[in-house]
Amino acid sequence: MSDFQKRRFVFIDFENLKKVKFKKLEKVCDRVFILIDAKEKSIPFYLVQQVQRLGKAVRWIPIHKPHNGDLNFHIAFLMGKFHEKINKQTEFAVLSNNTAFDPLVSFINAQGRSCLRVRSKAVSTVKTEAPKKENKDSGKQSKDQDQPLFDTAFNQGILENTATDTVRRLKRTGNRPNEVAMLRSYILLHNQELTKRGNVDQIIKHMEHDKKIAIRGAEVTYHF
Repeated sequence: MSDFQKRRFVFIDFENLKKVKFKKLEKVCDRVFILIDAKEKSIPFYLVQQVQRLGKAVRWIPIHKPHNGDLNFHIAFLMGKFHEKINKQTEFAVLSNNTAFDPLVSFINAQGRSCLRVRSKAVSTVKTEAPKKENKDSGKQSKDQDQPLFDTAFNQGILENTATDTVRRLKRTGNRPNEVAMLRSYILLHNQELTKRGNVDQIIKHMEHDKKIAIRGAEVTYHF
């Protein structure tokens, strides 16, 4: 079954929106709900350009007088409203580093709906037009660059655990992305920290090695 036959709603506040990789987001969700302080006066132009690419899939939700700018309660309330109204085949994803969402995520999962919290990086991953600073020591990697996640024997365990978690989630939700590109996007949605090129491909290769999937050309066949 194609991943896009399963609907996915994404919930996010304005601050976390700045950290999203839009090229990935637009491929793996049906609707995006952005909560923002109604008094927000400045939205970066590059961000507007990126959001426009999502078209009618985006809904901006202004919140008046949020307490200390915290929109988490409003996100939780919105998720609750949708949970009561729409088919449970629609998956929820909240993009936040706040672990306070975890009990709610677990509760929604226990009600029969797939729900997850997707972590974002501490710095913005949305591409801008700002010029890059040249690294004086070209032989060393800049501290600001992403470090490979799976480049050591120690991280082999992370790779295996991520592959196992992916299989478990696919079983639970019934999602079956039938193309490699869609499976790659699915894994990235659930593991936003895997931004280094090649990491997701290693996970897919691990799944294939364990005979959980088979790949022929661009198509994926599942053995679970």
